Amino acid sequence: MANSTETVRRATIGIALLVLTSKVIGFLREAVIAYRFGTGREYDIYLIAISIPIALYSLFSYSMSNIFIPAYARAVADPDKESALGKVWNEFIWSLILAVVAMAAIIAFAPHIISAIAPGLDRAFLPEAVLIIRISSVIIIFAALESFFRSILNAEKKFYIPASGPIFANLIIITFILSLSSDLSTRAILYGMVCGFAVQVLINYGPFHRLGLWKYFSARLNLKKCGGFFIPAVAVLIVEGSAQVYSLVDRYFASAMDPGIISALGYSYILIQLPASIFAYALSTALFPYMSDAFAGHDDRRGSQLLSRGLKISLLMAIPATILFWVFSDAIVALFFRRGAFDSVSVDYTAAVLKYQALGLTGHFLLWILTRAYYAAGRMRLLLGQVVIAISAKIIISAVIVERLGYIGLALTSSISFTLASLILIIGIPFTMGNLDIKKAATYFIKLAISGAGAWCIAWYIGATMIDGAMTFWPLLGDMIIAAGATLVGFLLIGYGLKLDEIRNLWPDKKVSDD
Repeated sequence: MANSTETVRRATIGIALLVLTSKVIGFLREAVIAYRFGTGREYDIYLIAISIPIALYSLFSYSMSNIFIPAYARAVADPDKESALGKVWNEFIWSLILAVVAMAAIIAFAPHIISAIAPGLDRAFLPEAVLIIRISSVIIIFAALESFFRSILNAEKKFYIPASGPIFANLIIITFILSLSSDLSTRAILYGMVCGFAVQVLINYGPFHRLGLWKYFSARLNLKKCGGFFIPAVAVLIVEGSAQVYSLVDRYFASAMDPGIISALGYSYILIQLPASIFAYALSTALFPYMSDAFAGHDDRRGSQLLSRGLKISLLMAIPATILFWVFSDAIVALFFRRGAFDSVSVDYTAAVLKYQALGLTGHFLLWILTRAYYAAGRMRLLLGQVVIAISAKIIISAVIVERLGYIGLALTSSISFTLASLILIIGIPFTMGNLDIKKAATYFIKLAISGAGAWCIAWYIGATMIDGAMTFWPLLGDMIIAAGATLVGFLLIGYGLKLDEIRNLWPDKKVSDD
């Protein structure tokens, strides 16, 4: 366990550095977009139009990984390896067929889709939105290809090349925006996205091809047994689609609000995703193959230990991030986006949304780890149940409070839904994957709460005395680095004093515990 824990730690750090690089470039992309388009109607239309293709891209990209990695782990362990790997290839073909059907449906029903997801959109903008959604639908095919290649590489414990793909995709998108946006407007983003995602597929295919798995390929599809793939595939798509549904619900309600609200929600979501998509994604990506191996080998104890460690580390990362986004929302938005067309009004809109989205960040972190543990263990029923409950809560609460709280209500309902979903899965652990020491978990959480309260006091004091969101970029950047560093150090020192193992294990002379 100690060796695998150290391997997971190294992989997590490596993936996090690559994802951090990608996110830095991704934020440069968003900064360029913000400078060029701000929070105007032009960018609103683009975001509405790509909602479904991007949602399906994310679904295929992440959902299929949750099918292919455990399936590949089982196939490699199967005595009849050739037949088992042939089945994995057939599952990939079915996923590709599913992607083609989805793309064809979007192209055929594009006007109706736009009208359904944005009923408040002026009909004069419908032709442009229809064109964008049809062109962007091709990325669903790219998602099916990229997710399969990346999944097999990750299952083989090859993480770094797949994690570098988004770096090149973002660089291509930035190049298209800088060179073509003056002539093509938001279509420059569209064409850059399509080309960037295509390149990402090629980057993953090279190392995948060298694994020599094509010798197991079979194009014969067994229609009688297709349910063996489609039933779990649809289940995973439903689970992974919950976050995308939140976005669609937001845009449904916001389409009738003031121009720029949809853009502000989009920019805020990008910011709130930064820590989750770097740290939680890196940790869950590194843990997932090991948890899949453990549960495939019926070693539930080891799988539960990996899950426990993942949850503890997630909380250590999520709590300081939540504090920083809540206390410094105005400064963070101004730092990343306030330039060009992104004016003070844009900052106010986006910062207000960001503050309330931050309340769900801890739940978001935990969901990355929890869902992959449930996938690895093959426990789908509770995953589906929490999705139904969380989405229902999002829709019902939004319908009740949005009229009173406006766009802030949309951010708040997302936070409530993420938190509710993570709590349901945590409660379900003893019934699905092993025993949970309630006393130990409660003690750990109390210590985290005390550490977080101390860190919040530090952040609040710095925010009240040092940080002014109206400052220019470099002074604001310097002060935010100091604020983030002081908050994090305070959190770690308090946790160290309270004898939190995961913090003490950060020091080289401390041994990693398997508890």
